[in-house]
Amino acid sequence: MIKIEKIKSYHQSEEGESFTVNNEGRPTISILKRNKGSISGEHYHIGKTKSKNPEVFVLLSGKIEVYVEDLKTKESKTVIIEENTRFEIPPYVYHVVKALTDFIALEFNVNEEDNKADLVKGKEIQ
Repeated sequence: MIKIEKIKSYHQSEEGESFTVNNEGRPTISILKRNKGSISGEHYHIGKTKSKNPEVFVLLSGKIEVYVEDLKTKESKTVIIEENTRFEIPPYVYHVVKALTDFIALEFNVNEEDNKADLVKGKEIQ
């Protein structure tokens, strides 16, 4: 009648923890739990995969500061995002997320193989 399944963590560090929800043929969702003061991101995506073009998030709880820099135009800005907000990060936009509070976010269309093929650490264009 009802299926109940404990989700497993795929990444754990002092910054926080990440979980994947496999939707059996539907897009996978990653749950990101981060601790206040943690820094994550520090990368960009090339955008050659559907799951990272664009990268889509919903901040469910907490408050974050996101630094973004378009690596092609060099335009940059810092934005504050509060809970219950959806945001997208396009390809070739370097991003750094600072947790202003503990936060929980969802990332949509997560595919680990796509992520490995598409992710570039740092700002050097490839």
